Amino acid sequence: MRLLSIAGSLLLLGVGALFAIWFARSVSRPILRLRDAVAKMGEGNWSEGVPEHGAIEVRHLGRSFNELGKKLTEYIEKRDFIRDTFGRYVTREVVTKLLESKDGLELGGETREITMIMSDIRGFTAHIADMQPHQVVLFLNRYLGKMVEIIQDHGGIVDEIMGDGIFAFFGAPEPLNDHPARAVACALKMQIAMEDVNACNRKDGFPCIEMGIAVHTGTVVVANIGSERRTKYGVVGSEVNLTGRMESYAVGGQVLVSDATYERMPNTLDVADVLAVQMKGLASTSVLYDVIGISEPYNVRLPVLIENLIPLREEIEVRLYALDRKVVAGEPLSASITHFSPKRVTVSSTYPLNRWDEVKIQILDTNLALMSRECYAKVISVKQVEGQYECLMPFTSIPSEVVGALQQAASA
Repeated sequence: MRLLSIAGSLLLLGVGALFAIWFARSVSRPILRLRDAVAKMGEGNWSEGVPEHGAIEVRHLGRSFNELGKKLTEYIEKRDFIRDTFGRYVTREVVTKLLESKDGLELGGETREITMIMSDIRGFTAHIADMQPHQVVLFLNRYLGKMVEIIQDHGGIVDEIMGDGIFAFFGAPEPLNDHPARAVACALKMQIAMEDVNACNRKDGFPCIEMGIAVHTGTVVVANIGSERRTKYGVVGSEVNLTGRMESYAVGGQVLVSDATYERMPNTLDVADVLAVQMKGLASTSVLYDVIGISEPYNVRLPVLIENLIPLREEIEVRLYALDRKVVAGEPLSASITHFSPKRVTVSSTYPLNRWDEVKIQILDTNLALMSRECYAKVISVKQVEGQYECLMPFTSIPSEVVGALQQAASA
């Protein structure tokens, strides 16, 4: 009996030990798998799952872990979708701050020095006058897509797209020590890229366009602006308005840089001309620099375009209409075109015009009657010769058929 009792006890102990080992493994192995899955999840593999078998508690734990992984995967997919979609309306840097910062909605709200860019297509309204809506969208999006890509490649934030105009800034939300140089290099690259844009426009039968750009450095308020229902991350201040006024002086293909931007890198910029202008709202004269290049590390330079004005043997009679904020103001003035190139003309008039005046030109020559659609130009220089006022005017908008007719008149 004693031997049977000992043998039975040993047998029970052996079976108990085997059961204990089996049970321990059935618990430890899923937990080890769970540990490895948690480590992979920490590395970003949110979809990593674990087998749902073993003890009932372990199965419940595995099932809960797998459900958590699915929910986290869905959350990440939604977050990426929001980032990508929202990033088309607000720049990606701002979206990242909003999604990853606990105080994202309070982003900004500070005074900071930044550099701003404002660009605009010259004569855009006239260019699209005869286009169908889908053509306008294609025409405009081609231009905007290229410009926005260049701005973002240089670390800029697109604050606003105003029809054919773009307002962007450099130096916020992330600070940039070289924001003036980045902005100028970006503006020059934008002007260079217009050749590619116009090559596509010519291929599709669209008119070629020109763009004017202003670059200004100043201290502004950077903040979330709006209400609880609608908020925009942007900049406000008088320096923003100043940038807009500067842009109105830029002719097609030109990059005008303010004195505030120029003085931060005077030995870096290549300047073609220095302009003294009297801007609205400012008592003193402002100095603007016509920049055509920037040195290392950006090393960007506008291509040199030599354009000679051809004297006309017979002057072409025109009527000039002064524009006030793109609206015709006053009576027509009699004048004549004396010199011509595809991008600018010299107009002679007995009536004085002011530098920087914007005018509408109506051609009266009978041979051009069928082609005399409206032309627009800006006066950039005025000189008085023998009682006449000779005005140099780059075109801001001119139909291609008028260019052809004027070229024919010049060749004659």
